[in-house]
Amino acid sequence: MDAEGVWAVEQFGQVELGDRRRTQRAVDMAQAMARRPGDGLVKQMGDWNGQRGAYRLLDNEEVSHEGLSRPHWEATRQRAGQSGLVVLMVQDITELDYSAHEATEGLGPIGDQRGRGLLVHNTLAIEPSQRRVLGLAYPQVWVREEKAPVQPVGCQGQETRGARQQRAQRQSQRWVKAVQAIGAPPEGVRWVHGADRESDIFPFFQSVRASGVDFCVRFVQNRRLAEWTEDAPRYLLDAARQVPAMGQRMLDLPAKPGQATRTAHLSVSWQPVTLRSPRNTPGMDTLLHAWVVRTWEPEPPPDTPAVEWLLLTSVPVTCLEDALERIDWYTCRWIIEEYPTCLKTGCALEKSQLQHAQRLQRLLAFLSILAVRLLQLRDLSRSTPQLLARQAVQGVLVQIIAYRTHSNPNTLTLVQFWRSVAALGGFPGRKSDGQPGWLRLWHGWLRLLDLAEGATIALNLPPLLDVGNP
Repeated sequence: MDAEGVWAVEQFGQVELGDRRRTQRAVDMAQAMARRPGDGLVKQMGDWNGQRGAYRLLDNEEVSHEGLSRPHWEATRQRAGQSGLVVLMVQDITELDYSAHEATEGLGPIGDQRGRGLLVHNTLAIEPSQRRVLGLAYPQVWVREEKAPVQPVGCQGQETRGARQQRAQRQSQRWVKAVQAIGAPPEGVRWVHGADRESDIFPFFQSVRASGVDFCVRFVQNRRLAEWTEDAPRYLLDAARQVPAMGQRMLDLPAKPGQATRTAHLSVSWQPVTLRSPRNTPGMDTLLHAWVVRTWEPEPPPDTPAVEWLLLTSVPVTCLEDALERIDWYTCRWIIEEYPTCLKTGCALEKSQLQHAQRLQRLLAFLSILAVRLLQLRDLSRSTPQLLARQAVQGVLVQIIAYRTHSNPNTLTLVQFWRSVAALGGFPGRKSDGQPGWLRLWHGWLRLLDLAEGATIALNLPPLLDVGNP
């Protein structure tokens, strides 16, 4: 069995779909998808029998997104529960846009309410010291309800502030639901829920602490401190920015649209804080004890926005080493920001022509786990660069790269393998280019799979008989 077959059995061999034949069909589909991630179902499944079986499974009401993905996220939590580990549970929301697929039924509004699609909230388990993706700890997918605006629409045809706040509040419950569903780790293990500014909501902080886990999030709300009074108001943002620099660090920032990769020279400060619950919290004030870590760029390059991160964490920060670790934890968010790109571009999820949202959700269960595999393969080259490629990648792929680079397939390392894959996708590979980006890696990977298919076919071509001269 090849690497894709082994992976498919590991991920889908234990799914409970009410019939062993459905389980085997799920394994077969996953294996076919892993071999050609960027192709649609027609090409992935091959002949008509394979296509028909796939469509039947995706159309079966007894098969659900949760049923297909449950074994994966249960296994992820088991890996995350190994003794002595600190594991980040990094959350993020993304939209799947099917606005161009007018025939697809069961979708809901996305974006400015004019688009059509699905909403997905993913929680990736990441081991921060190696930046290693353990898997999906809890996925959520739903269709936003069709509702009239809660508040009157503004004069420019946009939602008013009150409407946006109420919609955001409903959506924010997804953060709390993920915390409650994942629960607490085994004794001796620390799970830290990490997220960007969308998670800066008091119920999220309360849910995290009530579940026996921790948080480390970027905050934007200027919350009241415990010592706040009407006569002497004290707020979180003001207090955080009043603390002078207590340390320094250099940080490599990834490229953004219009901004190249660069190294920032940052100042760091930290302090303990006690927050009061928002005014609209039912009942008496609730206090939250936490620590603030601020890192900022005092002298950014000309015409470049200065970096400033304000982090709120329940994990104690008592020295510079602790503060730097919390900053490193936050940078692991860059992994989950790449995940939707992997899912949409790498697995071509938004190109699917399935004609109902329920079918798309079942397909999402397959491709979400496949996207994790692609991230793990890429990140393996960074965490264990000297690991032999043949120990982690299918042999024929290593042989093809070795042939093209005039290398020895038995000594080719993972980092050499992946840089060569990126070169197939157009990555120049100069010293100044740094690490290859996701898209270059992905384009190279797809081309490598095509080459591997050609090599496999060439080895198995039927012989031509000598029919002699006419």
